[in-house]
Amino acid sequence: MALTEADLPLASSAVQRVLELGVSGDKDQEKFLGNLSALASRNGDLWLGGDEGNSLYQLKDVGEEHYGDPIEVDLKDYGLADGDDDEDGESDIEGLAFDGDRLWLVGSHSLRRRKHDENENPLRLYSKKKQSTNAHVLGCLRLDENGQPVAGQRLAFDSEARCDALTHALEDDPLISPFLSTPSKENGLDIEGIAARGSRVLVGLRGPILRGIALVLDLQMGGLDGDGPTLTLDDHHVRYLSIGGLAVRDLAVVPGSDDVLILAGPTMTQVGPCFIYRWGKALSAARKEPDPDVITLETVEPLLWIRDGRSGKAKEGSDKPEGLEVQPHGGRLLAWVAYDDPTKARRKGKGARTRLDGFVLPE
Repeated sequence: MALTEADLPLASSAVQRVLELGVSGDKDQEKFLGNLSALASRNGDLWLGGDEGNSLYQLKDVGEEHYGDPIEVDLKDYGLADGDDDEDGESDIEGLAFDGDRLWLVGSHSLRRRKHDENENPLRLYSKKKQSTNAHVLGCLRLDENGQPVAGQRLAFDSEARCDALTHALEDDPLISPFLSTPSKENGLDIEGIAARGSRVLVGLRGPILRGIALVLDLQMGGLDGDGPTLTLDDHHVRYLSIGGLAVRDLAVVPGSDDVLILAGPTMTQVGPCFIYRWGKALSAARKEPDPDVITLETVEPLLWIRDGRSGKAKEGSDKPEGLEVQPHGGRLLAWVAYDDPTKARRKGKGARTRLDGFVLPE
């Protein structure tokens, strides 16, 4: 009999990994580490993405489960972000994934509503929507033999409409298009997570959730073999997942397989449990012609229950699982989890730092 979420005990991490970006008091780096949302590793380097700014960070393995010596990589230098930060906004990187010498990245593509302060009428926020055009990015960095970025490629960006080719494609989707004008924290479009194999790219959605069904976009990319900066979206369709009413928070390919792990958690601003699921043959499943009248619901296997769902204490952090990476470690596979809004305990020590949790995956 297959396991269900109710059969899983709350998991404990087997090991932690320290990430250090700089000295204590560096507000930019501490803010970045407080908003981690994506990670990917290759050849001893760990790459981090977050909700803040328009940069990635590349960290080196300095031994004893400690990563440091950070290098900031400005996405503008590689054509993956544009313009003035105030005008074009933050990249809001929500997913990173390696495939060979390509580091894939994706922004949230989301619309946000301005927060109100305690002395303000909350109804006023309904007239204040904010769109970060830099968050409309789906592309990749090409790395050289030393692991250094040399060029960037991205989906075509429409400067007049201030969105990319993926957003344009979703405008024609009868289920997703109504959510494009809805802020992400109100069940609007909110991309979180990416997995890639060749020209096939899977992109997970935190929103919308449709009657408890989670969505993943299955994309066929063009232009990867050329030297130009622009990629094309040659084909796309939506895949529908049953993950207990939860949303996708990140994706990661299981090494040596076509399976994909899903980090799943609550959508919008809800507080709830978080699980890791295994999506079998996700990258080798046959592509199907979309049929708006037929929806195939795919099932996934629950592996780990990693967060109980209780909210954190005010101003002390809440450890919201946001980023996922899978690596062999001591003869086992570990799922490394990065946290948004980390607790004080997770950030303790000298320097601007935080810690990842490594969970042993069941065989």
